[in-house]
Amino acid sequence: MSVVAPAPLARDEDPGEPPVPEPRVEAFIDGLVTRLQEEYGADREDLRTEAVAALAVFASARVRAFVPILVEKRLRAACRGRRAARP
Repeated sequence: MSVVAPAPLARDEDPGEPPVPEPRVEAFIDGLVTRLQEEYGADREDLRTEAVAALAVFASARVRAFVPILVEKRLRAACRGRRAARP
């Protein structure tokens, strides 16, 4: 009996589509920043920068359904960490 394995597929260097569809990226970031700024009193620009960086981490994720949840979770953890560090 012989088995033929498929040839390995080359990975594209292009990460493909963004984790949040492009037209909704700004709306997602704005909403997230607004909620977290109101809840934690953090600087809006810092939150925006962190949100964009968190989205970039998931840019090549194969499963994108949970990316907005994961991004928000990361930002909330960062905000809680800052709040705990305050005297």
